[in-house]
Amino acid sequence: MIHRDNEAQGKTNRRVAMFNGKRLSGWMALAVFATVGGAMVAADPAFAKVDVDKLTIGGEIRERYEIRTNSNMNQGSPLSSKGNESQGSHRVRVNVGYDLTPDVSFFAQIQDARQFGSEGVNAVGTTGIQAVSQTNANQTGVDLHQGYILVKNVLVPGLSLKAGRQEIMYGDHRLFGNFNWSQVGNSFDAVKLSHNTQSVDVDLFWARIFDNAATTTQAANNNIPFPAFANNTGNTGTTTAAQDIYGLYVTLKPVANWTIEPYLFMLRDSRPFALGQTNNVGATAISQAQTQAQNRNFLGGRVNGKAGGWDFTYEGNHQFGSIADTCSRSSGTAAGCGTLAGQAGIAGQVTGSRGAHINAAQHAVRTGFTFDAVPMKPRIGFEVDYASGDKCSNGARAGDNNACGQSKSSYSLADNLYPTNHFHYGYMDLMSWRNMVNYAIKFDVKPSPVSKFQVDYNIMRLANTQDNWYRAGQAQYFVSKSTNQAASLGQEIDVHYWHTFKEKFKFEIGVGHFFAGEYLQKSVGNLSTSNGCTQGSASNGLTCADNTATQSQNWGYVMGSILF
Repeated sequence: MIHRDNEAQGKTNRRVAMFNGKRLSGWMALAVFATVGGAMVAADPAFAKVDVDKLTIGGEIRERYEIRTNSNMNQGSPLSSKGNESQGSHRVRVNVGYDLTPDVSFFAQIQDARQFGSEGVNAVGTTGIQAVSQTNANQTGVDLHQGYILVKNVLVPGLSLKAGRQEIMYGDHRLFGNFNWSQVGNSFDAVKLSHNTQSVDVDLFWARIFDNAATTTQAANNNIPFPAFANNTGNTGTTTAAQDIYGLYVTLKPVANWTIEPYLFMLRDSRPFALGQTNNVGATAISQAQTQAQNRNFLGGRVNGKAGGWDFTYEGNHQFGSIADTCSRSSGTAAGCGTLAGQAGIAGQVTGSRGAHINAAQHAVRTGFTFDAVPMKPRIGFEVDYASGDKCSNGARAGDNNACGQSKSSYSLADNLYPTNHFHYGYMDLMSWRNMVNYAIKFDVKPSPVSKFQVDYNIMRLANTQDNWYRAGQAQYFVSKSTNQAASLGQEIDVHYWHTFKEKFKFEIGVGHFFAGEYLQKSVGNLSTSNGCTQGSASNGLTCADNTATQSQNWGYVMGSILF
């Protein structure tokens, strides 16, 4: 099954991270909108008279069918299981915006995103449309995607304030993107200040990604209706377990068609990194994206421009800070690993006072040339992407000894934050901007002003052969053997076609094929051990029955959408 939130990426969506697994029901969402709207009208006479010229209503309906063969590279249980997937899904968005004054406005967007058949009940006596309708009444996928107020020219001309749930996108979406490929997409509960001039734009923002709620007693005392969290002691009513990100993004416009964009992002995570606790992810958490108990900073920038038919983009950053001690992966216990200041006494905690220094990097260079004078305006482009890795990420693999213990003082696995990876490192979503080197050739033509045909070819490799392979959602796809020396993951070719009919209906179709590299050869020893095979310490291979099937993968989709 292809997961609704991120399909192949397999990652929890940002907008539901605060209360993971909980959604507004459709009736509740509509009730909230009706209640808030009614209260605003009653409280302020200005709302009672609606000027239709200031009202904007829009929306989207998008339907998609997607298939993928051999998603687990022939490593299912049993070995004959290839993990073939196919799934229909849809997205419906309805939004309304209103300008109360030239400088004050609000915007709200409700969306319904679901897989076809996800509301069916697989139980005796509960089949049929009646069961589907009954489930729909209680477990709908309706939620608030965006909802914010916007105030322009605050204090000084050009300064604006946007507060509420909103999309945040910068550059090529490599670190912050709306992830529009997903039927759900990314949005953030955030406050953003922006100042825009002809020569420079400046954004300053704060977003709360995760907030584990205060205890029941504190909620009663402080009128905070949040569920309990065991790690929050005391009587302050504030949570001790949260993930926040702060950002400064500057866009300098020195000459026409060129921008220089320095940025600083600061990820702050106060959640304890612990073993054996319900609210924490356990011993392998250090390699998870945006894991607990870390302060990670991203200092970098982007240069983007165009001169005639030539286009060029570079983006890179250095990541530094501190993260929970790496001994949790080699020892598997809390012995000798220390405790985080302010969190002493929590059983199984493994932080070492965030004893490991973060030292990671990411770089991406993309260039191309468009032949504007040639029919269909062909473009050929080249791209190289790099993100650092760390051999200590794979210490959870049984029987491996990667010499990563309490003496480890730095950690180099890059974090990808909240991106749109889908169109960067192969459309099959097999790579993220973590422990990777990717070489790409891209070619496209425009048969008409409303259509585009594109072919991409990617060569995928590991930056650190003893670190893992991370899929587009930043989760581990394969855990590398500690002695692995194979860097070649494989090659991917993608073919796409886009066409807009009748101005409003957008149609697209795409296919991709992945050719496995040396990394996935059985003799190398990186194949999964969860299917009944065991790693051979001497042969560095699999001791189970021979699995000689080609580790290739196919993917395809067809999608149509209407915007209004």
